[in-house]
Amino acid sequence: MATRTQSVLGERGKRIRELTAVVQKRFGFNVGQIELYVEKVSSRGLCAIAQCESLRYKLVGGLAVRRACYGVLRFIMESQARGCEIIVAGKLRGQRAKAMKFVDQAVRHVKMRQGVLGVKVKIMLPHDPKDKLDRETVAGSYRDQRAE
Repeated sequence: MATRTQSVLGERGKRIRELTAVVQKRFGFNVGQIELYVEKVSSRGLCAIAQCESLRYKLVGGLAVRRACYGVLRFIMESQARGCEIIVAGKLRGQRAKAMKFVDQAVRHVKMRQGVLGVKVKIMLPHDPKDKLDRETVAGSYRDQRAE
């Protein structure tokens, strides 16, 4: 699963072939015994891994912690998530370490100048009885429930 499949595939499929060769060599498979496929994430806003990486890049880029967290939180909630929790722990400002808390889950570590921050993103997915996120029906059912 990837948000940008082209970066995984590479130019003319070169990168995916390299990854296949590395996996074959690392785990001792014979040539042609294993195939790797790339699937695009259907809803980036509901993927905790994608949002955790997004938050990581914002923090490394120098954006303020609270502003970065609220931006990611807003994007997740606009993607029809039922709820979200974002936790950033470590030396946020100054020398004292603390945690800020702002369900699919992802954890990443961000190396900053003052030390390492831990970033955890949990997303409570919308109810989906068919086990497929059909955006129009999901959004419509929530609007109907709120109106009543």
